Amino acid sequence: MAATPPRSDRSARRVRRTRVRAAIAAGVVAALAVGGIAGWALLRDDAKAAPKKREAAPSTTTATTTAPKPVAAVTATQKIPEVTAYQDAVETSAAVTKLSAKTEYGLPRTFLVTDQNSRPGWLNVLLPIRPNGASGWIKASDVTLGQSDYEIRIELGAHKLTLLKLGQPVLDSGVVIGADKTPTPVGKFFVTDPLDLHSQPNAGYGVFALGISGFSDVLTSFKGGPGQLAVHGTSNPGQVGQNISNGCVRVPNDIIEQIAAQAPLGTPVTILA
Repeated sequence: MAATPPRSDRSARRVRRTRVRAAIAAGVVAALAVGGIAGWALLRDDAKAAPKKREAAPSTTTATTTAPKPVAAVTATQKIPEVTAYQDAVETSAAVTKLSAKTEYGLPRTFLVTDQNSRPGWLNVLLPIRPNGASGWIKASDVTLGQSDYEIRIELGAHKLTLLKLGQPVLDSGVVIGADKTPTPVGKFFVTDPLDLHSQPNAGYGVFALGISGFSDVLTSFKGGPGQLAVHGTSNPGQVGQNISNGCVRVPNDIIEQIAAQAPLGTPVTILA
């Protein structure tokens, strides 16, 4: 039969068991408390999530585009007796045409330059020959460069001519244009032959004519000439707005005088539909 432990030992063991039970109970209560709070926070619809760090809005840069500033047209006046225009910027290339230093009206041969930078020592120019819009390369050493601040712009559908200086309109007028059988061709041309006709006011061209580098698409010759186009005056301003010419563009005499006083040889002439 086992010996009964002394009373003092039994009391000490009871004290230790009581302390262990108390510690376990405290831990359970704490766990339940934490779990209950967490569950409440997750189930509530109006629970607020922890605030997120506010991100800076992406920076935006608005690109501004500036329209290119209009520049003067570059012209080239021939300074040798004969200029050869080539298909390419090399003397071994095929020749497009050869031109004398004077036009058929005895005026200095002047071209409108379309490219003066891509081929050193050479200029690409519009040529006053058929077909309309023909171009070629000439040697820069054969010409003297100049410029024109002006452009003559003609809108056939609107029967309107506008004279621009560095892109800004300075004068406009109604026009007479080609008849259905002899239409005024569209394209890019330039002034080749300014002719003062004040001494011949009844010749059918008004008091002044600006011969240009274009030609009729229908008439291969006209009154002994090659069918060259012109912007010229008229003594019948009441005809403005009609399609009755042989391809030339007519404006009132006072308008052609103002244009001729400002637009030099080589001035671009743009004819739009």
